[in-house]
Amino acid sequence: MQNLIPSEVYSSLILQYLYDAVIVTDLEFRITSWNLAAERIYGFTAEEVIGESTISILKTEQYNSTRDNRISELQSKGIWQGEVFQYNKESKKLKIRSAASLLKDKSGNTIGVIAINRDITEENKIKEELTDSEERFRMSFDNAGVGVCILDLDGRFIRVNKKLESMLGYSGVELTGRRTNEFAYEEDKILFDSFRESALSGSKENMIYEKRFFSKDKSILWVEISNTLVKDRNGSPSYFVVHMNDITGRKNAEFHLLNAIKEAERANQAKSEFVANMSHEIRTPLNGVIGFNELLLTTNLDSDQREYVRNAISSAHGLLGIINDVLDISKIEAGKLVLNEVTSNLKQIINDSLGVLKWKANEKGIELRLEEEPGIPEIILVDATRLRQILINLLGNAVKFTEVGGVVLKVKTLGSFHQKTKLEFTIKDTGIGIAEKHKSHLFQSFWQGESNSTRRYGGTGLGLRITKSLLDLMGGKIEVESEAGVGSEFRFMIECNSASDHSEQISQDEDEIQKEVLLNFSQSTLTKISPKILVVEDNEMNRELLKRMIQKYIPKAKIKEAVDGLEGVRFFRESKPDLVFMDVQMPNMDGLEAATEIRKQPSGNQVPIIALTAGALYEERKKCFDVGMDQFLTKPIDILALNQILFRYLNR
Repeated sequence: MQNLIPSEVYSSLILQYLYDAVIVTDLEFRITSWNLAAERIYGFTAEEVIGESTISILKTEQYNSTRDNRISELQSKGIWQGEVFQYNKESKKLKIRSAASLLKDKSGNTIGVIAINRDITEENKIKEELTDSEERFRMSFDNAGVGVCILDLDGRFIRVNKKLESMLGYSGVELTGRRTNEFAYEEDKILFDSFRESALSGSKENMIYEKRFFSKDKSILWVEISNTLVKDRNGSPSYFVVHMNDITGRKNAEFHLLNAIKEAERANQAKSEFVANMSHEIRTPLNGVIGFNELLLTTNLDSDQREYVRNAISSAHGLLGIINDVLDISKIEAGKLVLNEVTSNLKQIINDSLGVLKWKANEKGIELRLEEEPGIPEIILVDATRLRQILINLLGNAVKFTEVGGVVLKVKTLGSFHQKTKLEFTIKDTGIGIAEKHKSHLFQSFWQGESNSTRRYGGTGLGLRITKSLLDLMGGKIEVESEAGVGSEFRFMIECNSASDHSEQISQDEDEIQKEVLLNFSQSTLTKISPKILVVEDNEMNRELLKRMIQKYIPKAKIKEAVDGLEGVRFFRESKPDLVFMDVQMPNMDGLEAATEIRKQPSGNQVPIIALTAGALYEERKKCFDVGMDQFLTKPIDILALNQILFRYLNR
């Protein structure tokens, strides 16, 4: 065999050191030559394989061709190329790219076969993984639940997935090559352009934003976009990957929710206005009921008549309390209730609150007492009206639900920090108590422990809800401990600024002087025995009531009556009164406008103007002061409050 093959084949360094395996066989496919690459690829040395058949050594397999077919093709064409599977010495399966051709001698006679084989096992593995990866990417890209696209650096579609085609209503062919902004809402086009500039300049490589598109059927599509710039290996911008999530449904829901919120706000505003208006309308006749009954008490009545009148006044004040509760809860729900913190006498607030409930406690035969710990500040900065309201609400409930025993109010300080004092108020009773199942409902609007026709206790069910809301505004908190049949303990804490002892003493002195003067009030103390008083009020009964109340104290007062603001301003010019009582709500020109016009008159700034208002809230009072009024009287008018106004402003 060696005699037939030229010696130069064996000595050729080129064949011996080729990267690929070079295998030479005779016509019976017995191996005659096996280079170093073959040893590396298959693991057999030349000594182990020379003379052996390739069939037993390599165990060649091919899925789409048989050995006979390969030999037949080799014989007919003189060459065969393809990929086969072979096995190395450790029986590991290899993927081989092979090129086999017939080997001829100098005379042209076929003397064997030479095969050049390359191990492509790893290459094939990488290729398959890459193919799998590309397939997974394609499947993920095409079947993603959100729209996905690839854009060139000018924002033109390079590739789009099925979801995006469905969202926009265009096919991939229709979209490819066109800029995304061709389909964008005009006002939103700047969003991509702005991001593109930032991305290409290197300042921002990804961004999330919302944008509107027009679909093929011209409907508006809201899309949440996640846009990312992809760079090549050299760090140069290559393309944009964009994820688009259809949020049209969410935006429509937000739009409807926003409309619903606005509608609810309008309804709540309308409700608040209605409640405020109804409060005014109810207070107006109540003004007459309470006022005329109080005047009636000053006449000669027998004991039965006095009792009837007092009961009528008490019932009217009960109705007034309900109106105040409803108005307060309306303001709280509308977020319009604000605190008016002023320097206040804490002991006076406490005593006033206890005084309101004292008669009821005496009537029921129960004890109502105060326990104060040492160190309680007398003068504090607080909304006195609201603190008094909280105490009266809690004390009122305690008295209402206690039949035997009594109610105690405990007040103590929990410490002072940076001129701030933390106060704790505890209201403890021996009443009916609260069942455990009811405690979670205590501070809800309109909730009451009894809700059936056998109710023994009245009320609106708003007191505790208002109390909790007021304490929230004050930055305080409230706690409850109660046992059914044993009693309840409500404890609340507030933090407030305390004032100096000096201001406390001044406040006490002034208060005592004022009380003494009012107790001795008579017409002889007035600077003018016959003062000119202008009453501007559209309600005839209210005018008559105020007139009678004034004449009770100043019989010789010259009272001029006006039915609206326009007439009030005209009468002021004509009569130049010493004092003006001005209703706030009136037709043609209201009291605020009328007061503003009066203050423009030459003598307008010298005459006191007293507002008559059914609105008892701080904001409504503030409006009166803002236009230059001096003081206010809240309807129903308290006859003692009127007494104080007359004395103060007619003795200036």
